[in-house]
Amino acid sequence: MIPDAVRAVLTAVMAEHPGASPDLLARLFVAELNDLGWHITAKTLPAAARTA
Repeated sequence: MIPDAVRAVLTAVMAEHPGASPDLLARLFVAELNDLGWHITAKTLPAAARTA
């Protein structure tokens, strides 16, 4: 489930860049969240994933 605040940002980014690739949309989305003061941190990967 996507929180409403995140959904609004995602919708806005997609509307502003309708022809963008999924990779670019992801980067723009993260940049917008950062601009809004959000901090995105990846979870620690299991050891098996780090060595793959």
